[in-house]
Amino acid sequence: ARARGIGWKEHSTPGSGTARYTDVLAARVRAGQVPTAAQMIGYEIHDWARRGLLENLNGIAAQEEWDEVVPMDIQYLSKWQGQWVAAPFNAHSTNWLWVNKAVADRLGATAPPDGWADLIALLDKARAAGVQPLAIGREAWEHTLLFESVAVGVGGAEFYRKAFIDLNPQALQTPVLTQVFERMRQLSGYLDPGFLQRRWDQATDMVAGGQALLQMQGSWVDGEFTAKGMEPGREYQCWRFPDTQGVYLFNSDQFVFFKQPPGRQAAQRAFASALMAPALQVAVNVRTGAAPARVDVPQATFNRCGQRNITDMRRANMRRAMMGSIAMGNAHPSAVKTAIYDVVTRHLQGRLDTAGAVAALRLAVATSTGDDKP
Repeated sequence: ARARGIGWKEHSTPGSGTARYTDVLAARVRAGQVPTAAQMIGYEIHDWARRGLLENLNGIAAQEEWDEVVPMDIQYLSKWQGQWVAAPFNAHSTNWLWVNKAVADRLGATAPPDGWADLIALLDKARAAGVQPLAIGREAWEHTLLFESVAVGVGGAEFYRKAFIDLNPQALQTPVLTQVFERMRQLSGYLDPGFLQRRWDQATDMVAGGQALLQMQGSWVDGEFTAKGMEPGREYQCWRFPDTQGVYLFNSDQFVFFKQPPGRQAAQRAFASALMAPALQVAVNVRTGAAPARVDVPQATFNRCGQRNITDMRRANMRRAMMGSIAMGNAHPSAVKTAIYDVVTRHLQGRLDTAGAVAALRLAVATSTGDDKP
């Protein structure tokens, strides 16, 4: 931004999580301390756009041909009523297994599990060898990341899109949803009691240190491992969650620009242009583990997992198999996301049986209004 002559002043608040961030941002706006720009994800963008608070970015988007380079399902979140209101900065993919290579090699797992039975066999080998099979943390969004990959694995891309993006209640009236929760129950048997007190990054540390075989988590884990000096193919492997090969569940970090007094729009457009520049998206996302939010960037400087992330995104975009993550708020409105969080985490913790979870999730989708659709 400074290289383009844009003055820069950051505001931050201690804490973590998108819910807390949104609360702090809303408090600032109510107090009249409206920021020029803010980072945002998923349907939160539509929430703010509906209130008429965001600048229209159509001019810079047309000038720089964003419609031609941004994947379609990311565009859906970047636009409100056909107008560009956000600049997407990356695309994290969530349906990954992050695997400690030394542990996997010791177990004879030199190739990714091709299907569900292969995954269960691998987890059984780890448990028999005295290694924690699956590392996960305590938060509902992590459990929902696991759920969304299982859902795609059982029902396929068409089921996922109809049930969790289109929010079609009829899509959930098949036995597929019961099988999803049955598999979630099966996976819960591979968790250790410590997961109820653990953060997601502590689960990542378990995999990095060889205390656990694998973690099912988003591509930001690639960034965590990179920061530790680890390399794919040497200390760790990135494998697609079995039966989701070809599907790209995503979370895209985006920036919105709040309406300002006349005279400030030029700086906002310049900042949006800087964020969308291929060179910047490459330089930052090489470190974060994400793919740039464009299909036209060179892959050479990315590690093996980063290159596959970019290739998978491009292919899934062409096949309409790139779909928003439930857990990260990119699939549907926040009220539905929160309801699914509650069902999934109670079921994983054994506080809700499978039949109850199926009924509760069907109700959550059936009662959604769909008002957040642009």
